[in-house]
Amino acid sequence: TRRCSISFAESRTPCAMLSPSDLRRPLPPSWKLFVGIDTGTYLSALFAAFPPDSYDMFVLEEFPNYRYIGGEIELVGDDIGSIPSWSRAVLGAYQRYVPGRSKVHAWCDENSQFKTELANYGLVAQGNHRKLELRVEIGREYVNNRRFWMAPWLSVLPWEMEHAEWPDETTSAGRFERIKEKDHTLACFEHIASRRPRHRRHLASGLKCR
Repeated sequence: TRRCSISFAESRTPCAMLSPSDLRRPLPPSWKLFVGIDTGTYLSALFAAFPPDSYDMFVLEEFPNYRYIGGEIELVGDDIGSIPSWSRAVLGAYQRYVPGRSKVHAWCDENSQFKTELANYGLVAQGNHRKLELRVEIGREYVNNRRFWMAPWLSVLPWEMEHAEWPDETTSAGRFERIKEKDHTLACFEHIASRRPRHRRHLASGLKCR
C-alpha cells in the first residue's frame, strides 16, 4: 500500500458517490498540479497532481464540454458548453487547488488556434513541443506501468481510455500510432504525462525521462 498526502474530508457519503467537494484542498505545497487542455469544438481540461520525488500521477478532475451517449459524442448544455463558461469553470476549480492564482497555465497542442481567446479568461495555453507520437508513448507507459490513479468521480477519461485503439501494424514511419478519435480528454492526459516533473533523483519506476 502506498501512502500519499491527498486525503478526503470526513463524509458519510458512500465511496462510489464521492465528488470533488469531498477532496481536501488546497493541495499540500510540496505537490505539483499540472493541467492539460484540448481545444476545438470539443473542449476538455484535466487536472493531475504529482507528489514530491515521484512520477506517480493522481488524476483529480476533468472538464469536458461533451459527453458520450450510447458511445456517441455530444456537446453538453450552456453551463459549460461555451468557451467563456468552460474557461471560468476550469479557472474556478484550479483556484480551489492553488489559492491566490489568477491564471491557469495549461499544456495544449502547439497548433491550437484558441490561445489568444482563452487568455481573455485566465487560461494561459502553452504549446507542448513534445510530438504526438512521444506523448502517446509516454501515456501508454503510465498505463502499462500502473503509475496513475483516477478519482472515482471521473467518467469521460475512463471511457476514452477503455475505447482507445492502437493498430497492430506500424505506420509508414515505423510508429504504432493511436487512432485519433473520441480522445479529447485522453489527449489532456497525454499532455500532462509528457510534461511530468523531472526529479534529480532517478526513480526505478519503469518510466523513461525524455
